[in-house]
Amino acid sequence: MKKVVLTGATGFLGYVLLRELVANGVFVYAVCRKNSQRLSRLDNIDNIAIIELNMDEILDLSKYIDEPCDVFYHLAWEGERDNFEQQYKNVGVAVDSVKVASVLGCAKYICTGSQAEYCFTEELIDEDTPLHPATSYGACKVAAYFLTKDAAEKLGLSHIWVRVFSVYGPHDNPNTLIMQLLDNARKNKITHLETDASHVWNYLHEDDAARALYLIGEKDLGASGVYNLAGDSNQFLSFYLNVMKDIAPSKINFTFGTTRSAVNLCVSIDKISRAINWKPKEYYKNCVSGMLSQINT
Repeated sequence: MKKVVLTGATGFLGYVLLRELVANGVFVYAVCRKNSQRLSRLDNIDNIAIIELNMDEILDLSKYIDEPCDVFYHLAWEGERDNFEQQYKNVGVAVDSVKVASVLGCAKYICTGSQAEYCFTEELIDEDTPLHPATSYGACKVAAYFLTKDAAEKLGLSHIWVRVFSVYGPHDNPNTLIMQLLDNARKNKITHLETDASHVWNYLHEDDAARALYLIGEKDLGASGVYNLAGDSNQFLSFYLNVMKDIAPSKINFTFGTTRSAVNLCVSIDKISRAINWKPKEYYKNCVSGMLSQINT
C-alpha cells in the first residue's frame, strides 16, 4: 500500500488514520470539505495532497488525481444523527465513492460503519449479531453497507466494512462523555449523567483504532468482509468513570442518573484480531491520565 485516498481526513477518526498512514510511508490524497474549519489540522503534514471537495461532488474526485491508487478509505459522513434526510444523503455519497475508487484503480475499498447498526442486546456482539438500528444514523449506515458491498462486488473491488465502536482520545469530538468530563473538570463543574452507568461499555484509544485501520488496508485479507473495531475490555461504564475519578479525585466530579441505558456494548474483536494480527496496546488508565494532566490546576 503506497498511495491511498482518504475522505473525511479532517474528522476525528480520519485525522488519526491520516497520521498513521503517513507515519508508515503511505502517500495520502486527503479529501475534506471546502472551507473546512478543521483544515488547519493538516498543516505541516508531509506526504499528503489536500483535495477540498464537498461530498456531493465526490464523482469529480478523479479529476484531481492523475495516478492509480491502492486503497480507498471512505470515512466522510455528515449530518445530525436523528435527521433522516441529512443522514440519507450519505448513502448515495458512499455508493458514488465506490465508483470513484474503481475509476482510480483501487483494489480495496474500506468504509467505516458503526456500533449503531446493531440491535440493543445484552449478548456479546460479534459480526453475526443481527442488524436492527434504532436511529436514522444507524439505519443509513446499514443501507450504505449493503449498497456499497453490492457496488464493490459488481466493480470487482474488495469491500471491507469496519463497524467502529467507542473510540476516544485527545482529538475526540467535544460532545462525547469523556471529553465532557474533561471540559467540566476544567470549569470546576459537575457532570450529571442521565443513566446509572450500570451498562457494559467498551472504549478504544484513537491510536489503536488508527493502527487497526492502517493494517486493514495494508494486509491481504483474502476477501471482502465485516469487522468490528473495538477495545479488548468490556466493562461497566461506571468502571471507566471511576478510573478517571481515582486519577483526579479533586477535579473529576459526576453524579449518576437513575435509569439503565438500553445500549449495551459488549464486543468481540476476535475476527479483526486474527485477520490483521492486532490487539489494542494503549491502556485506558494511562491514556486518560495523560488527558487529565492537561487540565489546568
